[in-house]
Amino acid sequence: FVTCSVSSFGRLVEAKSRSDAESPASATAAAGAMLPPGCQVQEFLGALASGACGHLKVDPERPREAVSTEVHEFKAETKKLLDIVAKSLYTDKEVFIRELISNASDACEKLRFLQTTQAVKEVNDADTPLQVTLSVDENERKFVIEDSGMGMTHDELVEHLGTIAKSGSLDFLQRGESDASKIIGQFGVGFYSTFVVADKVQVYTMTADKEKGSKGYLWSSDGSGSFTIEEVEDVPRGTRIELHLKDDATEFASLANVKKAAQKFSSYIDFPIYVKEEGEPKAINKQEALWMLRSATEEQHLEFFRFLSHNSYGKPFYTLMYQTDAPLSIKSCFYVPDPDNAPSRLFTKDPEIGVALHSRRVMVKKHADGVIPKWLHWMKGIVDCEDMPMNISRENMQDTRLMEKLSMAVVRRILRFLQQEAKKDPEKYQQFFKGYSYFLKAGIIEDKEGNFSRHKDDLLKLLRFECSNKSKGELISLEEYIDTAKEGQQNIYYFTCPDRQTALSSPYMEQFLQRQRNVILMFEDIDEFVVNAIEGFKDKKFISVDSADKNFELDIDQPEEDTSEDTRVLTDSEQTQLSQFIKSVLKEKVQEVKFSDRLVSSPAIVTSVITPHMRKMMKSLMAGKENDGMGNIPMTLELSAKHHIVTTLHTILESNEPVARIAVEQLYDTACIAAGTLDDPRVLMSRLNKVLEMFVYQGAGYDYAKGEYRGDLASPPKVEPTEVAKETKVESKDSRFEEVKPEEKPQTKRAPGDTES
Repeated sequence: FVTCSVSSFGRLVEAKSRSDAESPASATAAAGAMLPPGCQVQEFLGALASGACGHLKVDPERPREAVSTEVHEFKAETKKLLDIVAKSLYTDKEVFIRELISNASDACEKLRFLQTTQAVKEVNDADTPLQVTLSVDENERKFVIEDSGMGMTHDELVEHLGTIAKSGSLDFLQRGESDASKIIGQFGVGFYSTFVVADKVQVYTMTADKEKGSKGYLWSSDGSGSFTIEEVEDVPRGTRIELHLKDDATEFASLANVKKAAQKFSSYIDFPIYVKEEGEPKAINKQEALWMLRSATEEQHLEFFRFLSHNSYGKPFYTLMYQTDAPLSIKSCFYVPDPDNAPSRLFTKDPEIGVALHSRRVMVKKHADGVIPKWLHWMKGIVDCEDMPMNISRENMQDTRLMEKLSMAVVRRILRFLQQEAKKDPEKYQQFFKGYSYFLKAGIIEDKEGNFSRHKDDLLKLLRFECSNKSKGELISLEEYIDTAKEGQQNIYYFTCPDRQTALSSPYMEQFLQRQRNVILMFEDIDEFVVNAIEGFKDKKFISVDSADKNFELDIDQPEEDTSEDTRVLTDSEQTQLSQFIKSVLKEKVQEVKFSDRLVSSPAIVTSVITPHMRKMMKSLMAGKENDGMGNIPMTLELSAKHHIVTTLHTILESNEPVARIAVEQLYDTACIAAGTLDDPRVLMSRLNKVLEMFVYQGAGYDYAKGEYRGDLASPPKVEPTEVAKETKVESKDSRFEEVKPEEKPQTKRAPGDTES
């Protein structure tokens, strides 16, 4: 007896009340048909006859349709599933508003389609327009959403709301009764997101199809595993859902919060959405889903761009509408903001993606990371993918492979659109590039690290640089560089430097300027890392002009030889002798001293296994560390065997060794300055003072070779010749001109040219 449901109990009471007019046999048969297995008919009827249920007042004349409340058990393991939905499925509580608005939109779309196809000929409340309305009651802690869509019959209530993961929208699509792009729902769990915020849910509904009836029903549940259905009066067409909010969800009884969430998730629903403010409905989704259109006017794009940017001013620099059916069904719209307002990279450590991810006009992710890479975060727009493999909470995509395919298609289209714009209007593109160049270059590095360089070629085509053969401010692409390169040239030569003037006056550029060979000039710190990430372009290798031991292809454009007879060139033995002397002076500062043909008008340069600019960058990145390792990177001093300073230096090795030692130190420091590797120029002060002192004393007649003043001086300075000779005489292999710490400074009387170094 206790296994009987309340609905069966009510119908049995009704059957017993009519037993006076019917035979006992017929009453028993009717009751037996209503009872579930395990409940004995005679036992139950006996209880009724004995008065055990005498407190029930049943009107025998009441029509069969006015049945009392029915109680149903949810199908499937409902209690556990509801608990999962309420506690684990959704990350944000406000998502329930998105789910309910999506369901309401689907209900309106179903009715519109069925009316159009004449599947529904007569409609209840035919004058009511298709719309969705939201309202709240703060005092009662109630949230209400209602639509004037298809509504449900008694059986549909049981079938759709009584079974978790039963999607009426998906069934509708599978029967071929609508366009898939217009139907949102697909999982059948969105409705149950209400139990995340509500401890009681009531659904009032009436079907729109007159042929199925015009009765209203109330579905009610607290999410504990069962629901009730009862017939009610005065229910308008469509569905009205009332949520009695939990104590920790009272913010959704606030009109401002509800309005904000509705605009966030559902601004582009096809049907008007209203919010009741002081009893008056006010539309909140006035913005059209522009990306769903085949084309749009400039005014529409301007309005939509400002809507996405949350500004009332500004206009897009570039506009792209992209729609395709392969490899996925994608509808999208993108905007490039004005490059003059490009975001500063200094204050955007972890920037938010400016493109939102939608599915059938409903926002899935406000920031579409995973689809749009970080280096394109400055783009504004929307990507809408109909056949996106969503997870069940519709908060993210489920199939990683398909998500990568979506990202690949969208990013490739954006990059190729920019290539087209660059060819169409180079001047306008240069303006764009000046604002966003850093992000495109960062994209090359990030694409290699996280995406196997899939977009490398498209990104490289977008890069622009100054070059040595063009005027200041004029930019060229890598393709233009290759097209204008000298015949037979296999390398792309580049130079990273602070500015153009520094580059063209650098000794590293001399041989290229002499040959009029074009060199790309890179002024941004990130450029060196970009080159290391890509290595080459179109089978051409990138070679830095300040690198060591590289093939500079000097044979393809030999310059005219200097035939002047008075040009002296050091012989091999002289070069060896000078190299040994320089190494004895510089010691561990250099790994190797060699003579090179790459110098034209400068006496020396320094090179290493990494370029001087990269060395400087790495040192700045490791600043603050006790041992950054930069001091251990070997340096090579390259000399010109025909430069007059170098040849003269060899001449004074024996005749004036003190001056030669100072000259070697200064030669090395000057080369480091040219390379930009001198960490602190202040360390040169002592040596420069020494050089200055040497000039002054030589001008005063002091002979450093002899350690005394010339004899022909009428009035020599009051400096004791013996002291000068003592201080300048070199008695060991150690250099007096090496830098020493203050505490190690020898306490001797200073002579001309003798300063701490």
